[in-house]
Amino acid sequence: MYHMQLMHMRGFDLRQIELLATLAELKNLSAAAAQVGMSQSAASHALAKLRRRIGDPLFVRSSRGVQPTRHGELAGAAARRALDALRPSLEPVRAFEPRGLNRAINLYLSDVGQMVLLPPLLRLLAKEAPEARIGVKPIPLERPGTALASGEVDLAVGFFANLTSGFHQRSLLRERYVCAVRADHPGFRAGMSLRAFTAAPHALADSSGMAHAIVEKVLAKHGIRRTIRLSVPQFMVLPLLIAKSDLLVILPGRLGEAFASLVPLKLLPPPVSLPVYEINVYWHERVHRDPANRWLRQAFVRLFGEPD
Repeated sequence: MYHMQLMHMRGFDLRQIELLATLAELKNLSAAAAQVGMSQSAASHALAKLRRRIGDPLFVRSSRGVQPTRHGELAGAAARRALDALRPSLEPVRAFEPRGLNRAINLYLSDVGQMVLLPPLLRLLAKEAPEARIGVKPIPLERPGTALASGEVDLAVGFFANLTSGFHQRSLLRERYVCAVRADHPGFRAGMSLRAFTAAPHALADSSGMAHAIVEKVLAKHGIRRTIRLSVPQFMVLPLLIAKSDLLVILPGRLGEAFASLVPLKLLPPPVSLPVYEINVYWHERVHRDPANRWLRQAFVRLFGEPD
C-alpha cells in the first residue's frame, strides 16, 4: 500500500505543490499564479494536471474567485505544511553569528585537553558566543565516532587513532613530553640524567589507547626500566602528589607548564628523545558545512593552531 502511494506521489513537482498551497490561501487563480511566478495559463494547466492525478476538482468557481472542495482544502493544507517543513533547509545558508549560539557545545576532551584547552576556549566564548555552554563528554573506549556522527558531540580534540572513515581532521599543535618532579627534588639538583631518571620512583597516568602509550615502547627500546610506584587513571591528581613526594612523572609539556604555574614543580627534558605527537580537531562529514560547527573548528584553530 505504501509503495503504491509513493508511486502516485512521484508525478508531482514542487511548483504544483506551491500552487496548491497558495491557491488554497488566496482563492484566486491569477493572484496565486503571480505569487508563485507562473503565468495564468501555466497555472491553469498545472491545476488541470493536479485534478486529473488526484481525481477531484480541488477548486470550483464561485462569485469570489474559487473555493476549495473538501479534498482541495485538505490537499492545500498538507501542501502548505510540506512547504513550511522544506523551506528552512532549502534557503541559502546565512552567515553564522556566534552571538546567537544558545546551546551546549559538546566536546570529547581528555583530562589533559580540559586543563590546557578549556581556559582559552571559555575566554573566547565569553567574548564571541556568551550564550553558549560547554559540555565535556566522557570518551568511550569503543566507537567514539558514534556520538559525533549523530550530532550528540560536536568535536573531538586530542589524539584519536580510531576516527578515520567519515571524519575530517585538522592538526592544531604538536606536543612534546617533559618530566616533572618537585622543585627541590634532591635527585635532580644538577638537572636530568639517566641515572637520576631510573633511580627515582615514577608515577604513571594510565592513558591506554592514547598517544602516551608510545612512551613505554621508546623507553623499552632504549633498555630503560623504571619503577612505577603510583598508577592513576588521569593526570589531574598528579601535581599535588608530585609536589609533595619524590615521584617523577612524564607528561605533555603544556600540561606540565600549567601544573608548574600552580604548584612548585621542576620541568626537565626526558633522558632520551621521545617523539612529539599531534593534537588534532576531528569532526564528522555530516557537519562539515554546518556554519556553527565550522565556526567552532575555526575557533580552535585561532586559539591553538600552528601553521600547517
